[in-house]
Amino acid sequence: MLFFLKQRISLAHAKHEQKAALDVHQTKKRMFDSNFFVSLELAEIHTHLGFSVSPTMLWEIAHNQGLRLPTKNYFEFEKLVTMYESKGYEEYLMLFDLTEKIQSSPEALFLATETAVSSAYRKNNITTLELRFNPILRSRSGERDLDHLIVFAIQGMERAMLKYPVNAGLILMMDRRFTLRENEIIVEKAIKYKSRGIIGVDLAGPIHRTESSKVFRPKDILSCVREARKHELGVTVHTGETTSTDEMWEVVNNLRPDRIGHGIACVTDEKLMNILKSKRIVLETCPTSNLHTKALKNIDHMREMYKTLLQHDVPFTINTDGPEMQKISLRGEYQMLLEHNVLTKKELLTANKLAHKVSFLKKGSSI
Repeated sequence: MLFFLKQRISLAHAKHEQKAALDVHQTKKRMFDSNFFVSLELAEIHTHLGFSVSPTMLWEIAHNQGLRLPTKNYFEFEKLVTMYESKGYEEYLMLFDLTEKIQSSPEALFLATETAVSSAYRKNNITTLELRFNPILRSRSGERDLDHLIVFAIQGMERAMLKYPVNAGLILMMDRRFTLRENEIIVEKAIKYKSRGIIGVDLAGPIHRTESSKVFRPKDILSCVREARKHELGVTVHTGETTSTDEMWEVVNNLRPDRIGHGIACVTDEKLMNILKSKRIVLETCPTSNLHTKALKNIDHMREMYKTLLQHDVPFTINTDGPEMQKISLRGEYQMLLEHNVLTKKELLTANKLAHKVSFLKKGSSI
């Protein structure tokens, strides 16, 4: 009896040691894979300029312009432009209000784009970068000339590219709150500066904040999208983040974008996923951002979402949506997805390769 007891104890001990060795091996493997991303040339194709400049730089830009801020205390200001916890979609978007105000001058946009592009390369080895912003929302209700704003933004980007081996381009954004004419102006400016580094157009904006955004339908900007496509600009649309699959269907059927910002609602609709796959419409997924907006409940929900996309061969990329505002980085997103077993190293490499491939920089022009 004692012999069998010792044998069981010995067997249990051996299993424990085997499991411990396996855990150590897996930990070392994850550390190795995480370190691998340090040297990998990354592509970021969904990040907002308003969320890509550090609070310190925003503070300096604001004071250089003599802007009156909500507080004179820097640390309180930092909290106003930083997302520390999940707050929901509308509260998330409200952070843009202050950053857009601070970036509402030609000089501010020059510094913002130069800083964002430079930081992307220095901090994350991002060599393909698309920054998006809305010039009308930075015009102080028409006080600022749009051409000045756009040209200075381009020049800031160009200066950064002179310093670092990064290929960058700008996407001009339409808005759900805008009139058709305002959205047409965005496209006209994108076309005008296509040869200078404007590479595409986007649609974004709050869904419920104004009456115009509540009644907006993607087909309302069909003429704008057709004009952009006619001039070989890339087209991407924010949809399927907190909007329903009904809107995603309307976007896919009417606007036929090259890419979709977020788009994770598609995982509830198999037919829609098959359409995205067949038309090769690429999703610009932003994992941590979707936790902040509560589009994703938690890591388990995130894991299930990506699993569903992979099972249906829906093409997707990994992005931040805006690193500074969320205190994250693109490299950190890759590491987080790997360490939480959301995606494998191979799947992450595939996503990064796809981001380089589908970048609108292939359509637009840069120095």
